[in-house]
Amino acid sequence: MPVESPAVTAEPVRLHYNENPLGASPQAVAAVEAELRSVNRYPDPAHTDLIGAIARHAVVGPDRVAVGNGVDEVILMLALAWRADPRPAAVSARTFQSYARSLRAAGVPYVAQPLRGYDLDADRMAESFADGVGLAFVCNPLNPTGTVLSAASVRSLCKAARRYDAVVVFDEAYGEYVPPGEFESALPHAASGHNVCVLRTFSKAYGLGALRVGYLVGDPAVVARVTALQGAFPFHVNRFAQAAAVRALADQEFVELSRRENDSTRAVLCAGLDALGVAYVPSRTNFVLIRLPGVASRVAVALRALGVLVRDTADLGLADHLRVSVGRVEQVRAFLRDLETILRGVGER
Repeated sequence: MPVESPAVTAEPVRLHYNENPLGASPQAVAAVEAELRSVNRYPDPAHTDLIGAIARHAVVGPDRVAVGNGVDEVILMLALAWRADPRPAAVSARTFQSYARSLRAAGVPYVAQPLRGYDLDADRMAESFADGVGLAFVCNPLNPTGTVLSAASVRSLCKAARRYDAVVVFDEAYGEYVPPGEFESALPHAASGHNVCVLRTFSKAYGLGALRVGYLVGDPAVVARVTALQGAFPFHVNRFAQAAAVRALADQEFVELSRRENDSTRAVLCAGLDALGVAYVPSRTNFVLIRLPGVASRVAVALRALGVLVRDTADLGLADHLRVSVGRVEQVRAFLRDLETILRGVGER
């Protein structure tokens, strides 16, 4: 590829992990600094303050909350908890790989439901409960496409899970990035009754990716099974993470600022892609999936050589696509300039 690849010595532009470019709430950072004085002390194994803060935020009782060392840990605990149930699980194809990896690690059979274009096929997922599926992971907003389910689809999935006494787990890791009026969270459905759970994380809009904190809200029976398994490693959420998450949850102004900045910068990214004639999936999150037929992987390599990291989604079954995080506006503009240069080199303009 006729693209210059100078040696890159500066910190790379990280547009591959969907991190918050604003960092974290100053209150959360201050909480970590304060905890440094207690670095010799074990964390609270019961996560009392953190579970209480999450319960108040989600308007549920603490018996409906479990926390983990990132959402990945909670997903694995859910898979392990499901081993005693003879029914298979279901995931969506071409999405976040942790569901399938955890189910395989736990020895739980599962089916992968195809997407409908770039959308999760909620109708097919709901029908899978009638076909004998007992546990379903539903990524909403959907990673890596950035699309969201309709309110009717969320309600339909919850209703189907309850009808067939199954469990539907909505992974809402990117939910904070979508304005409330444009996103139907399953949290109200998980706040009472059974069969519905929601996963949330502090790694995205809250900007605490390095600390690894995720949580589960929902069916108390499911929460109890997850918590029982976590008893094997009681100090799995460190004291810095617990303190920072409590303060981050209290600073909703920072979350709102992050959402507004993301909306503004995503518009810059999409306008730039339009100008370059690059197709993309309209997104409601902090990333955009772009389509580069025949050259996506080469473009990703060329961008890396220029110090820009993006996510090649070929391993997700989405060849010819790259997922680009919404970074700071100057990073997005630099990405667009580099992309234009690279595409000229491969004759794609």
